[in-house]
Formats: sequence, C-alpha cells, structure tokens
Amino acid sequence: MKRFFVLICILFIFVTVFAQNTEKKSQRSTKTNTEQSYNDLTARRAVVGLVVGPTFNWFNWKNAESRPEGYKRPTKNNVYCGIRYGLKIDIDLNLKKNFFFTTGIMAEHTGGSLAFTDNVCLPNNITLLEEIERRYKSIYISIPTAVTLRTPSFGNSIIQFNFGFYHGFRVYSQYQSSFNIDPEAKDSDKETINNVTTGWAKDDEVALFKESVFCGIGYEYVIQNNVKASFFINYAQSLNNYFSKNARNTAFDTKEIAAIGTVELIFGISF
Repeated sequence: MKRFFVLICILFIFVTVFAQNTEKKSQRSTKTNTEQSYNDLTARRAVVGLVVGPTFNWFNWKNAESRPEGYKRPTKNNVYCGIRYGLKIDIDLNLKKNFFFTTGIMAEHTGGSLAFTDNVCLPNNITLLEEIERRYKSIYISIPTAVTLRTPSFGNSIIQFNFGFYHGFRVYSQYQSSFNIDPEAKDSDKETINNVTTGWAKDDEVALFKESVFCGIGYEYVIQNNVKASFFINYAQSLNNYFSKNARNTAFDTKEIAAIGTVELIFGISF
C-alpha cells in the first residue's frame, strides 16, 4: 500500500512537471510565432503608398551662354504653383529597412513664365514687334526611379534621404500671352485697347519628354504597424529643354531654350 501511494505521488509529480514544461514551451512557441509574424510584417519587400503635395516651378538656364538673347524671367508672377500626386512604391533592397529602390507612377502639373520680344499677330493681318510675358503650364505622367535611404527608427520616427530621376511624358500643355500694343499709351486712354491678355491656347512647341534629377530629405512617422505618414522636401531640376526643337522666336529666328527648377513638398501615407 505504501509503495502504491509513493508510486502515485511520483506519477503526480511527473505529470505536473511535464504539464508545466509543455505550457512553457507552448508560450515560447506562441511568442516566437508572434515575433516572427511581426518581423515578416515589418520586413515586407515592397511598400505601397499614396503621395500628394504642392510644387513651386520656375524657368532657368544652365548658364548665361545657354539663355537665348532677350529671354528672362518676369519680375512678377514668375513662379508657377503646381502639384504632384500619385502612387509610390518602395522596394526593400536588403531587407534591413534602410535601403530602398523607389518607383511608382505620378501626375505632375508644372510650368513657368518668360519675358521676351517677339512678333505678335493682330487682327487685319497686322504684325507688331512686342515685349511679351508668356505663361506656360503642362501636365506630365512621370515615373520616378530613385534610391531612398532611411535611418534606424527612434521612437516612431525615421529620417529619410532620397535621390534619383523623374521620367516624364507630356499629356497636356498650354500658354497665355500678355503684352502692350503701345507701351507709351496711358491707362486712361479709353480709345486705345492697350493691355492685351490672350486666352489659354494649346501649345504644340513643348517637348514630349521631360527628364529631371531630384534629391531631398524627409521624415516618416509610424502610426501603427505598417501604416506610416511621411513628408519630403525635394529639389528637382529638368535636364532637357522644356521646348521642342521646332520652337523658335519668329522675330530673331532663335531657338527657344529653358529648363524648369522645382521645389516640391510631398506628403505621403504608406500601408
């Protein structure tokens, strides 16, 4: 009887210890699976997001020699306020969440203003040589190819740096002109239609493609898991002529040349 009681006690102790070890292993397994799931969640190869933000655009030239004679930016209203928006994709290149290839598809509204002398055609086949201020606006579909570097997170914050290229395809372009028929006429002269501003007209003398290089710094905030908000300040500079090879000044028979500089403030959210 005593032996049977001792055997029961030993068996009870063995079962209790085994059950506790099994429970601990189950807890460790659950914790490991949870951590593994979290790591798999945060180490995704591709991160998709939406971006939108205002852009500030102006015409410039590589150097003084490349600027056509007589062309300049107007003293007023020479910055065109546009917008960039679209889909952004970040592809993790080393699965360490610090080195990404960035691409996507975006729409870019851009433009600028120029002042120059050119021929103006008036009704009744009258042609005058006038000082013109002309505003341009265009829409491009662009694909970025860039590298994004991210610092290790501190709290819920991450600092980012990006640099790369925008490859743009023009889908829309227009221009509007302003000039004075008689620069010496007084505004009070009601008999002279002096200040003329044309309506917006289709512009066929804008290049079909636009290549730009850009770089910038950004901030990313982790809202929850993979939901992140970001903000970038970028500077972009077009590398090719805004105008097509057929765009010429009719008064002096010179080729029109200008590039576009852009500061963009881009807000984004990724999932």
